[in-house]
Order: sequence, then C-alpha cells, then structure tokens
Amino acid sequence: MTVNKVSDAPSGRLDSRTQILVTVLGAAAFVAVLDGTAVTASLGTLTTTFDATLPVVVWVTTGYLLAAGSVLPLVGWAIDRFGGRAVFLAGLTGFVAGSVLTGLAWSIPSLIFFRVLQGFGGGLVEPASIAVAAAAAPREHVGRVMGRFSLIINIAPVAGPLLGTLLADNGLWRWIFLLNLPLGAIIVLAALRWVPASAGTRTQAAPDVLGMALLAPGFVFLLMTINRWGAGSPAALVLPLAVVGAALLVTYAVRALRTTRLPVLDLRLLRVPAFAAALLVMAAVGFLMFSQLGVLPLLAEERFDLHGIARGSITSALGVGLLFSMANAGRVSDRIGPRPLVVAGSLVTAAGLGAVSLVYDTWPLAALLALYVVTGLGFGCVASPSFASVYRTLPAESAAQGTTALFIVVQLFASVGVTVMGTLLDPGETSQFATIFTVLAGTALLAAVLGARLPGRSSR
Repeated sequence: MTVNKVSDAPSGRLDSRTQILVTVLGAAAFVAVLDGTAVTASLGTLTTTFDATLPVVVWVTTGYLLAAGSVLPLVGWAIDRFGGRAVFLAGLTGFVAGSVLTGLAWSIPSLIFFRVLQGFGGGLVEPASIAVAAAAAPREHVGRVMGRFSLIINIAPVAGPLLGTLLADNGLWRWIFLLNLPLGAIIVLAALRWVPASAGTRTQAAPDVLGMALLAPGFVFLLMTINRWGAGSPAALVLPLAVVGAALLVTYAVRALRTTRLPVLDLRLLRVPAFAAALLVMAAVGFLMFSQLGVLPLLAEERFDLHGIARGSITSALGVGLLFSMANAGRVSDRIGPRPLVVAGSLVTAAGLGAVSLVYDTWPLAALLALYVVTGLGFGCVASPSFASVYRTLPAESAAQGTTALFIVVQLFASVGVTVMGTLLDPGETSQFATIFTVLAGTALLAAVLGARLPGRSSR
C-alpha cells in the first residue's frame, strides 16, 4: 500500500492531521467493537426473546467472529491491490449493510445468518483501519498510534454492555444493529474527507483460497464439537465432528508450511520466537475478553439480581480499567518494550480473576466492581504492547502478514471463548462461576509466561 508518511510534531506528539486520521479510523473500529460487546452482553436476553437455549444463541456471536476471521487473510492482499481507503470503506459499508439486515431478523436462524454477513464486512474494518494508520505514522511511534486506537476503541467495552442490556431488556434489541446505520454514515463521510487515497501496487501473491476453505471450517467443526459435547450429545455424534475438525486443521497446517501462495495464517512466522509468543498471547486475549463479555452480565443477573442497564455494570467496570490502561500501554511500550507490560498486566489479570473465583458469591457488588476495575487495568496492558511488538520482531515486509495473523487468532479464540462459556453456563446454577473464573485466571497466567518471551527495551 502506498501512503505518504506524516511527520511528528516537534514536541514528539503525532501531528494534528495524523490525530484526526487515527480518530476517524478508530471511530469505525469503535462502532464494530461497540456492536460486538453490546450483542455478547445481551445473549441471555436473546435466549428469552427467541425461546432458545444459550448454546444455540452464542452462535449469534460465534458466527460473526468466524466470518470476520475468515476474511482477514484477504485484507493485506486487498489493500495492496486496491488501496487502504477502498478496503476500509468497503468493509465499513458491508458491516453497516449487514447490521441493517440483522436488525430486521425474525428468528434465531435468520439472526445468526445475517450476523455472519455482517461479520464479512466487520472483519475488514479494524485491520484495514490499523493498516492505513500504521502506514501513515512513523515506525518508531507505532505504539503511540496503537495507544490512540485503544483510547477510542476501548470506550466500547464500557458503553457496549450498558447499551446492549438497556436496549435488549426493553424489547429494543434490533436497535443494537440499526444504530450502526447513522453512525456508519457519519464515519464514511469523515473518511472520504480525511483518509488519504492510495493506489494499489498488486505486488502481493494471491491469497490461498484452498487454505481459507480448510482453516475456517476446521474451527467451525471444533466449536461444534465443544458445543455438542457440552450439551451432552452422544459420542457417536461428537467424535466425528472432532475428527473432521482436527483433520481439516492438520491439513491446513501442512499446506500453510508448503504453499507458494499468500497463506491464510502464515505458520512460517512462528519461527520467530517473539512473534510466536505475541500470537499466543493474543489468542489468550481473545479467549479472555469474549468469555468475560458473555459471562459477566449473567453473573450480574444471577448473583446480584440486576436487570436492564444494570446487568452491564460489571462488564463496564472491566471496560473502565481497559480504557485507562490501554490508552497509555502502547506509548509506554515504545520506551520500555512490550515484555514488562505484558507480563505484569497478565499477572494482575490472573490475580484479579482468581480473586473473583473466590469472592464472587460473598463480596458486595461495589467491592466486586472495584476488583474488576483493577483487573481491567492489568488486562489493558496486554493487548496493545503485544500487537505493537509485531513491528519490532518481524521485518517490514512480513509486518502485514503478522498483523493479519494476530487478528485471525484473536477472532478464532474469541469464538472458542464464547462457545466454551455458552457450554459451561447453566442458568440458575451460580456455583459454575467458580470454575469459569478459575479457568480464566489460568489462561491469564499462561499469557504471563508467554509474555516473558516478548522483546524488551532494546529490541526493535
């Protein structure tokens, strides 16, 4: 992608035009995240609205995530061929169109189907936004750009659960999606004014379509295995699903290591230890984030008898912590490297989630909210530095593929998290939360171990 670099202001801050550019691009990603957090926080209400079970309704989120992940391999190739602004606008337009269709859905099957269509557009928005901004910003300030993105995007985990529960519990769930129409129109107009046009260069190899046909279905079969196993289906049904999923994923891995085309998920990049660590950390981030988005509103309802907008209060406490820490984590990582931030943040997250598993049924709501703000402060120090480390650990020509790989892994493991939580959660049974938060704490602890392999201050 050909985009002229913009210079930093003399003070070392990003100049005003870059700040506006990042704000416009971040606003689009914000709308997509707002939609996702609002929907995931409303899954419990949707089960009642459509008289469906939670393991079925979670596919409203899982279908979106898988669709978004399936188009991610096209982002780098499409930007290179058509230009960053064209891909960004195409993704945003597809996302908005899918939102309108979803808002008109009449049943759970139609809702899931239209969410998949929405995901195909939404999957382009955030990576295209970051790619355009990263191409415009000086390489040494990528962390600063990620920090500004985080500041904008991570208002969504605060507002999304409140918006979703408020609308869904008042019979207005369709407006979770329909609101994207006016918001998207405003962002499109701003993008036409501030996002620079760029010409495609057509230098990248064509994407590996066969690889795409192996990876996404492989994960679908894996998720169906988890879903059906949790629902108590017989082994005669569950085992074939697991075998087919494993076979597809193994076949993809073999192909990805041999293909001369542009891989969907370039496993060859795993030969760089620091990048492999970043990839696994982001897998943990995706799993942790979307698991909590699904669990916390149900915890608020079942443990504290909260309804309406109040059901999103614990999720929003997490978002408040994320908002403050992610706003600064990228900038700080420019100075000290990602390793200390990711390790410390993961340890704080693990401690917070471990504490929640012990006190969720005894502490008052105010104390639990405070604990979750602290947990969010730690969690917010994990994602941005890990993401920015791609630009330090990989050569410039591999950075785009590395970024795409991180997005794919986040989406795939977010879908795993939602599916696992939908399987484990048993409405009316509060003791389940101890197990769930113990699993989440263990995942955060694993992220701390992996984060120790990220670069420190002296690495580029």
